[in-house]
Amino acid sequence: MAERCELCELARTTRWFAQFYEPFAFTLLECDSCDVPMAVLGEHRATVTASERLVMQRALVYVAETLELGELFFDDRMRQIPDHYHLHARVRPKWWPRQPGEA
Repeated sequence: MAERCELCELARTTRWFAQFYEPFAFTLLECDSCDVPMAVLGEHRATVTASERLVMQRALVYVAETLELGELFFDDRMRQIPDHYHLHARVRPKWWPRQPGEA
């Protein structure tokens, strides 16, 4: 683990939506950099399984629907903290190009 990991410490500086311990530990909170809902993995590692990512996405969808954010896309490009997995739920801009097979 890094000497000091902001996501391991997870100070309550923004709004928290939920904490989960099953099927694995993760927290839903508002990102202090971009003010969007995000899921932070409860352990210090840079990757998750496809099923872990899906669980986090579903939880973020529920938060986004409750906040009436609109259509989302998920962004797990970890720019500022690259070694602790976190997933942002961002609002899809109207101009965002659709990928093949998307509604």
